[in-house]
Amino acid sequence: MTAALNEVLRQTLDNLSGGDFKRFKRHLRDEYRMPWGKLEKADTDDVMDLMVQVYSMEAGGVMLTILQKMNHNQLAMDLERDLAKCYGAAKSILKQKLKIHLRTKFSAVHQDHEVKNLDDIYTDLYIVEGCTGGVNSTHEVSTINMKQIGRGSSFDKHVQWENMFTDRQITKVLTLGIAGVGKTVAVQKFVMDWTEGKTNRDIDFVFVLLFRELNLLKKPYTFLELLLEFYTELKDLRDLPQFTECNIILVLDGLDESRLTLTFEKCISELDEKSSVDVLMTSLIKGKLLNSAHIWVTTRPAAASLIPDECFNLVTEVRGFNDDQKDQFFQKNINNPEKADELITHVKKNRSLHIMCHIPVFCRIIASVVDAILGDQSKEEQATTLTETYTQYCVSQMKRMNAKHLDKKKAMSEKKKGMLLVKLGKLAFNNLEKGNLIFYQKDFQDCGIDVKSGSLQAGVCTEIFKEEYAVAEEKIFSFVHLSVQEFLAALYVLHKNSTCYLRNRIPEAWRKTHQWGHSPSRFDIYQFAVDKALQSQNGHLDLFVRFLLGLAPMLEPQIRFPLNKLLPQLAIRETSIKNTVQYIKEVIKRDYPPERTINLLHCLNELGDNSLVEEIHRYINSADENTNLTPAQCSALAYMLLMSTTDMEEFDLKKYLKSEEGLHRMLPVVKVSKRVWLNQCHLSKASGIVLASVLQSTPSHLRELDMSDNDLQDEGVELLCVGLRDPQCKLEILRVFELSTQFKH
Repeated sequence: MTAALNEVLRQTLDNLSGGDFKRFKRHLRDEYRMPWGKLEKADTDDVMDLMVQVYSMEAGGVMLTILQKMNHNQLAMDLERDLAKCYGAAKSILKQKLKIHLRTKFSAVHQDHEVKNLDDIYTDLYIVEGCTGGVNSTHEVSTINMKQIGRGSSFDKHVQWENMFTDRQITKVLTLGIAGVGKTVAVQKFVMDWTEGKTNRDIDFVFVLLFRELNLLKKPYTFLELLLEFYTELKDLRDLPQFTECNIILVLDGLDESRLTLTFEKCISELDEKSSVDVLMTSLIKGKLLNSAHIWVTTRPAAASLIPDECFNLVTEVRGFNDDQKDQFFQKNINNPEKADELITHVKKNRSLHIMCHIPVFCRIIASVVDAILGDQSKEEQATTLTETYTQYCVSQMKRMNAKHLDKKKAMSEKKKGMLLVKLGKLAFNNLEKGNLIFYQKDFQDCGIDVKSGSLQAGVCTEIFKEEYAVAEEKIFSFVHLSVQEFLAALYVLHKNSTCYLRNRIPEAWRKTHQWGHSPSRFDIYQFAVDKALQSQNGHLDLFVRFLLGLAPMLEPQIRFPLNKLLPQLAIRETSIKNTVQYIKEVIKRDYPPERTINLLHCLNELGDNSLVEEIHRYINSADENTNLTPAQCSALAYMLLMSTTDMEEFDLKKYLKSEEGLHRMLPVVKVSKRVWLNQCHLSKASGIVLASVLQSTPSHLRELDMSDNDLQDEGVELLCVGLRDPQCKLEILRVFELSTQFKH
């Protein structure tokens, strides 16, 4: 571009007469402080060289300003036209270089030990405007709405990625979504569609910055210097004078993985000002730096509070797959159409799998072990529970290492594969309570894992782990999903319990919180884990405990395939399932948050015990509806209704347990029902708070509520009104004290 600019400047100077040329040089001296000693005897070539040397790509702008001041209007217009052509050509070249870079980085997806084209496997996602609201610290798998899985609300406003920035008023977008729901793949698709000219043709540049890579940058940068760390082939951006006027989309992916200090107290506004990476990010997000750019931030819900709400004028949420999209995913990603259809049918019958398939990454896990799930290989390999599915998945990745990536001399024995699985479990467990999802080489070394070993490179990294290169070629790792980390952590705890002795038979992190007076049995471990999960306010150990207990039937009364091949040491002469089931049933009788109790019923299902649910079936089928359920039976009923494939059109609490405790136990069902009858249920003012939270939930499904003949008192009604005033409330009919009140929204 420099040569083209030089020619434009030279031709313009050649069009000046001798006197005008001298006047031009005086303007450079007086207004731009160029030394007269260099200008006095300089010819047009000398002046052109001097201007480019001092002003670089801004030399054209300087010349244009001087010509306008000299009233050489025609010459100025000609120069402005030629500069536009020159800069436009330069921008076009940079744009093509950027597209090539982005295609190289985002066109392929590593899956099932092979590279696949993004378009071949991409399935549209269910995306809506708005979000669940507030800071969501609840375990993300627990937040999946079991009754609304695969079904959108009629109140949802759908969002298409490609149209997010077509509204000129939308410049800052925040996209939320739980781990594995497809945010990063959606970014890939958005970028690829732009590079191929399918969407957003008016956009000049799309830059993607990953927070997991930004974590590694320690020194101060200007914004352009920061960009060039990741886009080295675009060094000519420095010389593009119209860069700030370009139509730019800046994607900041994975805020939840950020280790930067984002205080939003200090900001900069000048592109050439150096600052720390965290200040650069806050300045961009707040619109203080490069304020003409469109900013798109993606994050898990728990990290959304790091950024003030006022920084965005559109918030979207990725809800994962609906039923149709889930089916499309399997049809695209399983080569055998018959197997794909069989798997779709199997998943629809198994509610635990059906619920988890809301998450795209779980669909990928399911697809990778389709043979084991459908039982094509042998009867003992069939996976029916969530734990069995994850066991098959992790073990299958170990098996594939020898089959495809290592020569026979370097092949790993079954014992070594098992020990590698345990080491990965140690890494998973040690970081689970810390909330760490991103790992670097040092984290592996601390657990005795050689990142450079052929065994790790061969299979685990492409499936169990995502592996990426960041700046300075440092590798970054993460489990493909938090649930995989939780499963491996559970496997590690059982291995620790099986192979160590005395006080060392449980992980050190647990020994610090419990004084064991004896060598803990496996039942002790299960009991301790259940208690620890119940103490959690946000359910962050719910799925971990489900996996921990779900492994028990695979180990008792004898160790089953496939763990008997890789980890035979997990087999111990102990039976714990019966005692564990009994303990959980006792715990369910106590007063815990309904979400924790529902998870305990999931645990019973993993343990193979459905006796509580069977009791409820007998109750429903009996003619006696005057007998109240016990609180524990109410929780079992809630679990059963939530796992049902039937929509919850209406729910009447009077049929089951007319009390505050009954409402507490059945609250998860109330939240997903359209019409709820709570009349004559002996409810007090405390129920006002509970029901207000239901009306404020997102999405809010309740349309009709009967609260007649309850002693709410004035205070309870006032508390209920807080929920009624909330924008999320969609209630249309409320009955209180025999009065029917209509609400219009």
